[in-house]
Amino acid sequence: MRYFFHMQTLTRYTDVDGLEMDSPADAREEAIRACGELLRDCPAGFWNSRPWSVTVTDAAGLILWDISIDGATSAAAPA
Repeated sequence: MRYFFHMQTLTRYTDVDGLEMDSPADAREEAIRACGELLRDCPAGFWNSRPWSVTVTDAAGLILWDISIDGATSAAAPA
């Protein structure tokens, strides 16, 4: 089955190609990997931005899974 991995960071990325995956479990694992890559590739852009997300859909556009990543700086954090 083909799954589409749409990403929202500082900008929106709509996956128009998708990935053919063997199982739903494989697609969920890929979504977790995508989250890790987003954070690794742009850690400075994450803080003080809107929550980031990876949304996985099927070919019909139905949302199957959605992962939101949000961080907050507390008042105790150094400036």
